[in-house]
This record gives sequence, C-alpha cells and structure tokens, in this order.
Amino acid sequence: MKSQAEPSGPAARPPGMDPRACEAIEGIVRAVRAGDDAAIRTLLAGLADVADTAALLYLRERLYASR
Repeated sequence: MKSQAEPSGPAARPPGMDPRACEAIEGIVRAVRAGDDAAIRTLLAGLADVADTAALLYLRERLYASR
C-alpha cells in the first residue's frame, strides 16, 4: 500500500524523462481507457520516436494503475 507522501499517476514519472514521452504516455492511457484504437496507434507511433526503457516501464505502470 502506498503512503500518502508517495506521488502517484503522472506526478510519479521517472526524473529526467522526456516531456514528449510523458505527454504521449498520458494520452495513450486516456485512449486505452476510452477504447480509442486509432488514437492509441497514433500516440504509440509518436512515443516510439522518443521512448527509452524508463518510458516503456512507466507506460506499463500507468496502464496497470488503479482506474
């Protein structure tokens, strides 16, 4: 269980992550939850240009976070 002091969601992104990756990840999370396949494809293509391992792990964390 997380303490109240620990950030969650977008505030918990890894330090130094490219802001474009963060923006794409949050868009992907919204699109997945909305079931918007076209937006998911577009956002994933954009993320591929700027993603590193930390960004991909953060995407996984965000997708599996409590909804």
